[in-house]
Order: sequence, then structure tokens, then C-alpha cells
Amino acid sequence: MTKHPLTLRPTLLLLATLIPVLTACGPSKPEAAEKQALRKVEVSLVSKGPDRPALEATGVGAYRDEAKLGFKVPGVIEQIAVREGETVRKGQRLAWLNKEDVAAATAQASAGLDKARRDLKRGETLRAQEVISQVQLDDLRTAERVAMAAYSQASYASQTAEIRASGDAIVMRRFAQPGEVVGAGQPVLMLGSKSSGFVVKASLSDRQAVQVHLNDRATVVFDAQANVKWTGKVIELSQSADPVTGTYGVQVLINPSEHPESQVLSGMQAKLTIQAADSRKEERSYVPLSAVVEGDSHTAWLFVMKPDHTVVKTPVQVAFVDGNRLGLNTPLAAGTPVVSLGAAYLTDGEAVEVLDKGTKP
Repeated sequence: MTKHPLTLRPTLLLLATLIPVLTACGPSKPEAAEKQALRKVEVSLVSKGPDRPALEATGVGAYRDEAKLGFKVPGVIEQIAVREGETVRKGQRLAWLNKEDVAAATAQASAGLDKARRDLKRGETLRAQEVISQVQLDDLRTAERVAMAAYSQASYASQTAEIRASGDAIVMRRFAQPGEVVGAGQPVLMLGSKSSGFVVKASLSDRQAVQVHLNDRATVVFDAQANVKWTGKVIELSQSADPVTGTYGVQVLINPSEHPESQVLSGMQAKLTIQAADSRKEERSYVPLSAVVEGDSHTAWLFVMKPDHTVVKTPVQVAFVDGNRLGLNTPLAAGTPVVSLGAAYLTDGEAVEVLDKGTKP
């Protein structure tokens, strides 16, 4: 069956109309379309670091030397001249007892010594008359020496019935108030020595403790100041385990003046990161965890960028995870660019465009 030429005319006119439209919708230049198709990524550089990961622990801030002070004799507190948070100077008088109570204790000790001496003198006379035995005389002599010691102690206490600062310090606690009756040795004030420094005290497992040495570097972050990092060093390390916890104590010294705008207080919770000195003898490669596209505890894959901005999927051997970094057993040259953002969507050999926000190779 033959179609009439007039029947084909509307179809030809429609095609003639659509061809320019379809041509305009397509890419004018193949190069422009290819450029728009490049996937955008961010890049980080391979770094070098310690052979072993840093040791992490939790601890508590404290003055290295903290002392509870009290009186040597019982009595009534007459005055406490300082309050919590105040700074005191060496030799400053902090608190003292009522003098009448101290004088009474001294008088009592003096009376006891006088009696012991009289008893001894009478005993010597009776021993010469053989009325008492030598053992009884020896007991009287012993009683006289005990009374002498008690009197000396009371006399010394009468001169020290006050508390003075042994060095520059800060008043941490005040346990009593004027007018209270306190016993001998009962804590009245607690001072933190400024001269000995501020430390963070933590506990380490035996596996951690054997890797730490004096003067190892450390980083401290207090929970109350999460954005402030303090640098420190290990100044004390227990050589025997705590019989209760089985852990080893460590103290890291920090300098409070490192961040003068931030205050450190005894009892503040902190996180410690200690880098053992011997772990820095050898270096290994580190990459960000965000660069890993797949892997297990032994092997990971990441995309390494070549100079022509194409990426190569590369397997690496995993040593350990250190925070947000991955320590590798596979050595990579320092400065090697790896894709750290957008790697999950790439294919091996794909060309990419590096975002300005990333680190360009």
C-alpha cells in the first residue's frame, strides 16, 4: 500500500521542529560535560608519627603537695585568719588556740613532773633504807623521765599552739571554725603548695606502666575545659602496684601559667595522653580514619591521589588506631595525598577534582 505524500508532510514537519530543540539540549562541547562530571573530594597528606600509639588514661588534678594542718594539743580555736581560696605566704599565721587552754596543759605537765621528782627522791631514800626494792626504784626513775618528756612536749606545744604556713600555698579546705573544740592532730586547714606545682594523678595498668618513663611528654585536657590542652611531663611513677586496684600511680606535672585565662582546681577530672619516649625512636605512617573506604583489623583500603588527579585504590596493613588516625604497618611517603572526604563514592582510576577546603597535593 502506497502512502500519499501529503500524509507524510506533518511527520516531516514535526521532526524538523524537534531536531534543533534536541540539539540545543545536548552539550555544546564534550570537554565541558566531562569537567562537570568530576567528583569533588578533599585530600589529606600522609604524616609520620611515633611507632606506638599514645597511652590514654583518666586522672584527677591536684597540687603535688597537699597537707592537712592541725594543732599539736587539744583546745578551743580562738581564731582562723584565712578562708578557702586565699593565697598565703611562707610564715604567715593562719590559726591559733585559746592561750588559757594551752597554759593549763603546760601547768598540768609541770605539776606532773614535780610529783615524779618528789616520788623519785623519796624512793631513793627508802631504797637506801632497804624499804623498797631496786625494781621499784627503777620504776620511779622511769616515771620521772616520762613526766619530763610530757612537760617538754607541753612546753613545745605552748609555743606552737598556732598554725603557720610552711611555704607559699593556697587554702583548699577549712574544716573548723573559731570557738570549736579540737583534738590534738585534728585537721583544721588543708593547704596546697604552690611551689611544688600542679599535677594530674592517674592510674595505669601494668601493660601501660612498663612503657612509661620519667620525663615522658603528656597532654592533659580537663573535662571542664574541653578546648584547652595543657602540656606536661611525667614526674612520678609508682614502682609497685596498689594492693586494692592492682594499678600503678603516675603523676603528670603541668604549668598553670601556660593558660593564665583558665583556672585549674584540685579535684578536676582530666584525660591524659602520654607519649612514651622510646616509642619515638622509630616512625610509622599515619592516615586519617576518614580516608579508609573498607577494611578489617588487619588490612584497609584507601585512595591515593596521583599527580594527574586520578585516584588509585591502595591496600595498607593496619598497626593500630590512634584517636582519629590510623597507624600503618605499610610505609607511605610523608606528604602522600590520600582522599579523606568523598572516598566512599570513588572507583579505582577515577579522575577527581580537589575542593579548596581540602589540602591540595
